[in-house]
Amino acid sequence: MIKDIDKSDVLSTQVIISPFLGSISPQELSGSVKTLILMRFDDSGKVFNASVCGDDCAKWIYEISKEKDLIINLHHTMGFSSCNEFNAFIVNTHKFVKSYDEYLDEAMKIEKR
Repeated sequence: MIKDIDKSDVLSTQVIISPFLGSISPQELSGSVKTLILMRFDDSGKVFNASVCGDDCAKWIYEISKEKDLIINLHHTMGFSSCNEFNAFIVNTHKFVKSYDEYLDEAMKIEKR
């Protein structure tokens, strides 16, 4: 996730090399990567703020959701178009969606409100 989203290399638990910032600590990773790491490793059942994540995080959210249920807060329509076997419950409209097209339909209903 760190390599893919932040384009950075992990050298150790305390040192990450960013092509933009040079040597950084894990605290200086992007909000997107930090949120994905929490989604992957936190099993508390918390709601994760995926609104800090861009479309480049969609595939990671999808992969994590194959391993465990996620509850995310999302204030924009995320590009899940490349995700297969889409399965989500949209709390705002109380609908289950099983495809990206169904997700888009529900997202449009929410945006019109």
